[in-house]
Amino acid sequence: MRNTVDSSSVATAVQAGTITGGVHLGPGPTPLPTPVPRQLAPVPAVFTDREEALQSLNAVLGRAPADETAPVVVITGPDGVGKRALATKLGHQIADRYPDGQLVARLRAHSPGGPATAAEVARSLLRSLGLGGHAPLPWAEHELLGLWRSETARRRVLVVLEDAADPGQVLPLIPAASGCLVVVTSRDPLPALLAHGAVHQRLEPLAAEHGLRLLSRIVGEDRTGRDPDGAAALVGFHGGMPLAIGLAAADLVLQPDLPLRAGLPAPSPSGATRSENPVRDAVDTALDHLSLREAGFLQRLALVPAPDLDLASSAAATGTTRDQARVLLTELAARGLLDTAHRAAVRGDLYTLRPAVRSAATGVGAPARLAADEACTGYLTHLLQAARACAQLLTPHHRALPRPLLGPPVEPVRFTNRHEALAWLEAIAPAVGSAMITAVSCDDPAVACALASDLWPLFHYHRDVPMWIIVYEAGLRAALRWGDPMAIREMSSTLALGLVAAGRHTEAATHYSRAAALAHVAGDLAGVAQYTSGIGAALHDAGLYDQAQSFLGEALSLYSDLDDRRGAGLAGMLLASAAARQGHVDFALPILRMARTDLTSLQPPDPLNAARALAYLGEGYSLADQHDLAAATLVQARREFADLGHRHWIARTTEFLGQAAERSGQSDVALGWYTASLNQYTGLGSGRDTARLTTLLAHLGPGTPWQP
Repeated sequence: MRNTVDSSSVATAVQAGTITGGVHLGPGPTPLPTPVPRQLAPVPAVFTDREEALQSLNAVLGRAPADETAPVVVITGPDGVGKRALATKLGHQIADRYPDGQLVARLRAHSPGGPATAAEVARSLLRSLGLGGHAPLPWAEHELLGLWRSETARRRVLVVLEDAADPGQVLPLIPAASGCLVVVTSRDPLPALLAHGAVHQRLEPLAAEHGLRLLSRIVGEDRTGRDPDGAAALVGFHGGMPLAIGLAAADLVLQPDLPLRAGLPAPSPSGATRSENPVRDAVDTALDHLSLREAGFLQRLALVPAPDLDLASSAAATGTTRDQARVLLTELAARGLLDTAHRAAVRGDLYTLRPAVRSAATGVGAPARLAADEACTGYLTHLLQAARACAQLLTPHHRALPRPLLGPPVEPVRFTNRHEALAWLEAIAPAVGSAMITAVSCDDPAVACALASDLWPLFHYHRDVPMWIIVYEAGLRAALRWGDPMAIREMSSTLALGLVAAGRHTEAATHYSRAAALAHVAGDLAGVAQYTSGIGAALHDAGLYDQAQSFLGEALSLYSDLDDRRGAGLAGMLLASAAARQGHVDFALPILRMARTDLTSLQPPDPLNAARALAYLGEGYSLADQHDLAAATLVQARREFADLGHRHWIARTTEFLGQAAERSGQSDVALGWYTASLNQYTGLGSGRDTARLTTLLAHLGPGTPWQP
């Protein structure tokens, strides 16, 4: 049994085994070749020493590789000692051993948004390998990691994982192929990796002579030659820490007339000649030399609780134009106070702050609290505005809550198509949790409700069910605190959808019932119909078809009275599906055909629900013993879901195809579809679905499955 199913296969060569004469969907256009990723940054021109560490690592890597897994090297040491620079230098020295690419990802051990998850990093790495451009990547961690292992099993790649918090971030990302290499940087040792053969290299500060050489390479040998005492004092005070020396030297380069001792902080009362915390002292000195404009800009960036910032969010958080922000970001990066993380789809270059810089830049007292309020307000305004633009493109039929006016408007992020909107949502997904926490902490709970409402397309398409429930539980708490009936209704119903996806049907029905009661009090018949239909959908998902039909029939009647073709289509397809599964196919098929017609002709379009109607129609044909028509209809529905990148419904329709083949007596074909569906559900981490498919496969018994 295969562990993964190639997402491209569902959109290209799908064959319906139950069709007389064979119905074959030909392959799509051949994608352009993806360039080999070369993500290692250039080795800094001033890189100094580390010969002993490099020789030690090269000696280890020169040994015979392990039989089954990629070797792992862990470079440890305090912040600012040069771990990243050493990893980069090593990577360039051995790059030719890894012809399929050199990949870099940051694990953000000390980020305000929290450490990166294995799924988030796997998604980034897979995109670097060229996946996700023609079909969306899966969302569930299991499927992402399975795809990562499958891709790296056939490649020789170097993977650099920077700033690891713990072994749990690293272990899932280790390729199974011994021809790959993983280099990890971390402040602290990661002893749990020793069981996997990891080699640890502790990096110490530079010796005095090498620290002087580093300083000379930055400020120039003439300058250190003219002032040897000042050079020795600066290097000695900073304890040989490359980052501290570099930060001090960057200011000196910009002010060539100053003596080298100007790179030292003001004398302390104790007259210490060596810093106890050289990186923090160097950061403080660098901040002292910033202009008021630069310092204020950096402070606001540091106060935003986000794992990274792009140009648009930086400008919004700091109250600057994007042109102004671009200049300031460049200047601060040149001084070593900002790191350029990587590029993300639609967002562009991403910037991060080292923990020491963030801590020093935030400040204390009332001015800092005011700056934090203003920075967070600008950042949330940016997120709300961009998420609303995504929602208008991706889910135009979803009712949006009013967007509160937080502060001055910011320059909007513009999306030219659905693909860009989805890519932006995917790129900001790591920030969703911290953004919701920030929004909930605002004095205005409408902010949290609006953000949750506008993030709906992220969950609608990618079904990250645990985060879905977390976000809308927080949104519902904010709505109840606000007391706005519409917000309570929207948060309750959207949370209920997530609970249905998690199999928590009773809780979902409770939330739908609350929303329906509020809609009834308001005299909102459309709302009553929506939430009544939701209760029916929860019962349908639970397999309680008799009860489901009662609620769905009531909703269909309400929608028909309101002349709401979309609502009638959604309620009708589930009503008819429940009836068909109970043997009433003559009643069900006309309703399913009408639902498909209504949902296909909507303006603006609703392609996902139109495809769902087609899938249920195909199931209805199968239950009516119209096997050829069923197979053709289900193959078309599966293709539509593949075009949308909706993994759950690809798996669901694949299961329908297995059921249709089994009903027509083609057990080998059914076995193939069920196997493919089980693999897809397993990748999605859907326990209920995998258990059901395991039972179906056991019922069919052993055999050679037909391969879809």
